[in-house]
Amino acid sequence: MNSIVSQIKALADTADEAGRLEIIKNLQQVKVELQTPKDVLLELAGLGGITNAMLRVGQDLGIFGLISTNEAPISVIQLAEKTDATPELLERVLRHLAATNIIKETGPNEYTANELTKIFGNPFGEGLIHQAFNLYLPLNQAMPAFFAENNYKDVTDNRHTPFQKAFDTKLTTFEWLFQHPKYMEAMHKTMGALQGTEWTEGFTLLESEVQKVPLTPPSPKEKPFLVDIGGSHGHQCIELAKKYVHLRGRLVMQDLPVTVDNLAPIEGVKVEAYDFFQEQPVKDAKFYYLRRIMHDWPDEKAAQILTNTAAAMGPDSRILIDDVVMPDTGANWQATMVDLSMMILAGKERSRSQFERLARSAGLRVEDVHSYAASTYTAITVLVKE
Repeated sequence: MNSIVSQIKALADTADEAGRLEIIKNLQQVKVELQTPKDVLLELAGLGGITNAMLRVGQDLGIFGLISTNEAPISVIQLAEKTDATPELLERVLRHLAATNIIKETGPNEYTANELTKIFGNPFGEGLIHQAFNLYLPLNQAMPAFFAENNYKDVTDNRHTPFQKAFDTKLTTFEWLFQHPKYMEAMHKTMGALQGTEWTEGFTLLESEVQKVPLTPPSPKEKPFLVDIGGSHGHQCIELAKKYVHLRGRLVMQDLPVTVDNLAPIEGVKVEAYDFFQEQPVKDAKFYYLRRIMHDWPDEKAAQILTNTAAAMGPDSRILIDDVVMPDTGANWQATMVDLSMMILAGKERSRSQFERLARSAGLRVEDVHSYAASTYTAITVLVKE
């Protein structure tokens, strides 16, 4: 068995992203073929619920941070001394976390960190656990009854989703989140850790336009190079300014007042309070960038966002939608799961043809699709005026 595992790992080490995903897909298929009904029952009952709950317990006790910062293996007794838990409870919790490969067992009642432990021990992991347990578990439980009550119709109204049922509210998801800062903080932690400039790699259109930008500071009348609409805490602009230093002073980040009013200044980035359901104040920018925005909204609302942005575009402007572009067939489980989870906002992950219809409704057309993350089908969909 060890020899087979070593061969698979060696194969994965030499594979590209598509090849790595194919290996995972085949391994998952083998697992399905080997599982008995009992295996399936225990997995359904445990991994989605018990494991999620134990992750939250581990976070509450600070276990992941303690194990990750301890260079040597740490015992249950040592962890009990550093937390409020008894050794008897910790032994049972840690045994399950080790069995699900979240921590590594090194001996009887003795553990150390693996890569997952380190992820869950940092702010990004904390945000993930909070969202998974506090937000998505109640939503998942509400979905079947919500669908039944609504005759199994698609979710298209952001005031009538499984979220309102799960949290007994008439507010939209974002309205509710803004009233519950801990939930919003967890979301910002997660979104912040997911930022990066991987979307710029091999993106010929962007690279060619970056090369045209003067290396000198921008003139007072110069139009912005990129406007990050709904940019949260500015993570994306910060990354761009690091990669392309001469873009500093040419980047604009916009989000709602509640998000940006108390935000610390960002070097080289102009921060503006803006609601994308209103007129776009920045005219004739080279690029208007929307990262993980479109999938939050049903078609009607998404079209309104694009219409408002299109009205501000100049002859050479482009809208860049950084979002999943679902394949027509063979979508992986990560993408389908995210698509279903977007129902809490009445949003969805869209295919290219769905983006094309959405673009036409706003007087735009799809010029190109630059795919950059094969595992999630994430891509930049480039829109121009018709």
